[in-house]
Amino acid sequence: MTIEYRDIQEEDKPNWLRLYEAYLEFYETTLTQESKEIVWGRLLSKQIQGVVALADGEIAGFTHYHFQISTWADGGHLYLEDLFVDPRFRNRGVARTLVSAIESVARKEKCSEMYWITREGNSTARALYDSLAAKSDFVRYEIKLKN
Repeated sequence: MTIEYRDIQEEDKPNWLRLYEAYLEFYETTLTQESKEIVWGRLLSKQIQGVVALADGEIAGFTHYHFQISTWADGGHLYLEDLFVDPRFRNRGVARTLVSAIESVARKEKCSEMYWITREGNSTARALYDSLAAKSDFVRYEIKLKN
């Protein structure tokens, strides 16, 4: 199987939406159609960056990321916000390819750090992430401001 990646393109919407909805389901959440359209619009306008992985020409996964200004370093940070691989293509290097692609972007942009989060119980993803990056000792806190 050949795995390639590229920026999300307008014609990817049906496949992206199918995967994005599966991603939301995995995290036991739902969004309105309007909210999904907002995300898609942000991807097309490059407010959020998006990359798709292609396995033998078929969209097999995606990642969304954006840059953040840092008060701790001269270079900004790259936050890899979302990563999802179609279950049919898991354990075949798609997620690793996506993380590597985004790391290349972070290095090219001279970011001082690239980071992401996942749920503690997401053992499949964590096994991969543990092989790619150091686990931080920071604890995340959040206040939900909107339902």
